[in-house]
Amino acid sequence: MERSVFEVVKAPLGWSVFADNVKIGGVYDSRGAALEAAVLAASDTVTDGGGVQINVPGAEEEKPRWAIAFEIAASILPTRSGRVRSGSR
Repeated sequence: MERSVFEVVKAPLGWSVFADNVKIGGVYDSRGAALEAAVLAASDTVTDGGGVQINVPGAEEEKPRWAIAFEIAASILPTRSGRVRSGSR
């Protein structure tokens, strides 16, 4: 049996869990709650004799990439009045 990969990822409104690139479960309030859901799902795979890998991002990776890109774009694009924005709000 192959190894299943479980990913805990930051979602716009919380945290999500993916198993082999397929979203499982709902949206969780915290990274820890999503990890618990991933472990529970992974336990079924282990019971069936398969291997698992669970990936959880560190604190520096909590912000979704789209939010980082938006902040960068907002800081370098001029405002409607022609003034340049100074950093994030």
